[in-house]
Amino acid sequence: MANIRLPDHSHCKYCGDPIPFGDDYCGDECRRQYDLRESKDKRKDYIFYGVTIAIIAALIVIRYATLQM
Repeated sequence: MANIRLPDHSHCKYCGDPIPFGDDYCGDECRRQYDLRESKDKRKDYIFYGVTIAIIAALIVIRYATLQM
């Protein structure tokens, strides 16, 4: 197989299309969509952490309460 050298390029963080090297997005719409997706992912992570902490705290309280009886 012949050695074919592709020009230096990157890929859009949102859609994956090839873009000039050093760029992060192929356009403003991909930048907005990526930011929206990132904020939704962060929100889901915070909810997950909050629920996990609440469950652990509840288990500790229940454990402590049952030891007192």
